[in-house]
Amino acid sequence: MSTQQIDKERWTEYLDHLSNVTDSHLVTIEVIGLSVGDQIETEDVEFKGITYDGDDVISVQAGDLDHLINKPVDLYVLEEDDGLKSIEITDAEDNKHLLLFKRA
Repeated sequence: MSTQQIDKERWTEYLDHLSNVTDSHLVTIEVIGLSVGDQIETEDVEFKGITYDGDDVISVQAGDLDHLINKPVDLYVLEEDDGLKSIEITDAEDNKHLLLFKRA
């Protein structure tokens, strides 16, 4: 098990790469924060991709949902021998956006 922090200058490249190598994965998106509580945004839906653009927004495409994370400040990835397990993104309001992956 290996958790690594991805430097912000690598986010675009790294997330584009993840989008290309996570075929046939399901994702659950959970948001945790003092102002929002603990909410499941979507559960076990097809992961379609994740991008970071120059407008300081991360977009996660999952099923019919386009989950936007405004002003992200930290990005951590957990990978195991059998592949990607989770991504944790903290936004400027200190909310944590957890993306939990499993094979379809």
